[in-house]
Amino acid sequence: MHGAKRVVIFFLMIMVTPTFLIILPLYLRHHVFANVAYVVTESDIVEVVDGISNIFCESQTLKMNGSFNAFQLSDVPKINTTRRKHIRLKKSMTLPDDTFEYWGFHLLKGATVKLKLCSRYEGSRILVVRGERNLKTCHLLDRQMKKVGAQFDTEHKQVKITLEAKQEMPFNDSQSLLEPGDVGAEDENNTDVELFLKHKLSKYKKVNSSDEYKVENVSKRNSLQEIQQELYKLQQALRSNEKIDLLVRKTKRDLERHILDAKIQHGGNAMNYTDDEDSASSFEAELLFCYNGHILLTEGFPPSHLCTDVHYLENGEHLQTIHNVASDGYYHYIFYSDNDYISNDIHVVFDIYKPTFQYSNVSEEKKCMNQRECTFSVPFLSYQIVIVEVPTKDGIELGDEVFLLVSTCHPRMTVYMIFPMLIMILILGCAYL
Repeated sequence: MHGAKRVVIFFLMIMVTPTFLIILPLYLRHHVFANVAYVVTESDIVEVVDGISNIFCESQTLKMNGSFNAFQLSDVPKINTTRRKHIRLKKSMTLPDDTFEYWGFHLLKGATVKLKLCSRYEGSRILVVRGERNLKTCHLLDRQMKKVGAQFDTEHKQVKITLEAKQEMPFNDSQSLLEPGDVGAEDENNTDVELFLKHKLSKYKKVNSSDEYKVENVSKRNSLQEIQQELYKLQQALRSNEKIDLLVRKTKRDLERHILDAKIQHGGNAMNYTDDEDSASSFEAELLFCYNGHILLTEGFPPSHLCTDVHYLENGEHLQTIHNVASDGYYHYIFYSDNDYISNDIHVVFDIYKPTFQYSNVSEEKKCMNQRECTFSVPFLSYQIVIVEVPTKDGIELGDEVFLLVSTCHPRMTVYMIFPMLIMILILGCAYL
């Protein structure tokens, strides 16, 4: 037994252990501390720590297909609450019925997001949720969930809703009247009758050219409710092709008696939101169910036929939300449409005010400004982190430009040489067995 034991030990020291000491450094070099790629966009601030070790890495090199700023620090930088960075994003989208688009941001405590938005047609809504980096979609194409009301996040009161109107914008009362010919070619084409009838759902009226907003009287609301009921009957009748001509003539007469596309009121469709099962479409119910407990805001915004591009948000009346961020996290702004008649045009402008970091007492050799490639030395057994900032061009971002940041660990050869030296020591040790 003693001889067999010596054979097993000899086999382990000659075959197994050297093989392990050869494979281990190769695995560390090409897998654990391999190049790490980060997908970043303008205004991103990234802590580059993956794939870097103060034992196995002698230096760290950063490369990107764009300019960036990098800082090597001995501790996490502190947030500067007095100086904030302004970022503006202008977005336009066309959303068919029961579809959505979203933009997500990582926001620190103290940030402020001012959002201006408008839509061309009715049915547009915004949903603000707090969640993870990648927004979950909950298989929204599967319409099998029950209709439920929304349960809000604990910080939903940090999102305020206001209305804005440029003071100098002239207004002509006659422009608020929708004549039968103002609808366009839709009233001449039977295939677009549903779009023509849609205008009877408008719930707002421009009273005069001042900036004061007044509530319409009860009689107007009652008459509009009657129109809604009548529209429902007309929509049911549209299923019969023989009645289309009669419905168009009847609708034209009604349009001559009502003022459409007028006053923008605070709240829009959300003012009438309830938890009743019939208050939301199945698509909206699925959205609320998916983000239940993480909702900061759910709001509808009134339409305007003047909302044709983002420039309208600079001169026209629009809805504005103000979100004061109370805690660090990922926030997603979801826009969706619930309009059975036509794809909805939505235009938004994000004004984001982000807190900045304090990089005090950073020496020149530990920072790179406006560079595409940068290298930092990594002291042995020291705690160092690298922060990368992607600057914003002129403070305005119109597109969705994406950059690729690659972090490379240059191996510390003195440490890796330990492994072949251990192999030699083991082989020499076997001579004394």
